[in-house]
Amino acid sequence: MQITAYQAQGRVPVTVLQPHGDLDANTYQELIATAQKEWNGGARNIVIDLGDVHYLSSSGLVAIHTIARLLTGQALPDLEAGWSAIHAIEHEPREAHPHLKLLSPQPPVEKVLTLTGFRRMFDIHADLGAALAAF
Repeated sequence: MQITAYQAQGRVPVTVLQPHGDLDANTYQELIATAQKEWNGGARNIVIDLGDVHYLSSSGLVAIHTIARLLTGQALPDLEAGWSAIHAIEHEPREAHPHLKLLSPQPPVEKVLTLTGFRRMFDIHADLGAALAAF
C-alpha cells in the first residue's frame, strides 16, 4: 500500500495520511507504522484521508482504532492477538476523538464506518478545510 503523509496547518499542526488502495489484513499494519513514524516525529493530530480507499475491512478498523489510541498515549492493542484487538474497540468512548479525524470516505467505506459505530467515535469530513478546522 502506498501512503502519502504531509503536514497541513489549521489552528494547530495536523498530519494528513492518505492511504491508497484497500485497507485490509494485508495493509493495515503499514498505516499503523506510518502513523507511529509521524507520532515519533512530533505529530499529535492526524487526519486520515480515506478518499482513495475503496474497501475497509475489520483490520482497517483496527488500524484506525490503534492510531486513535496512539494519539491519546494509550497502550496499543496486540495486533497478533486477532479478535481481541477488534473487541477492544467495543470498550472505547462513543464520542468524537479529539486528535483523529477521518476525511472523504467512499460510499462503501462510509457504510462500514456507520455500521460499526465509528461515525460516533470519529468526526468525518467531506473536505480537508473542515477537517483541519475541527481540531
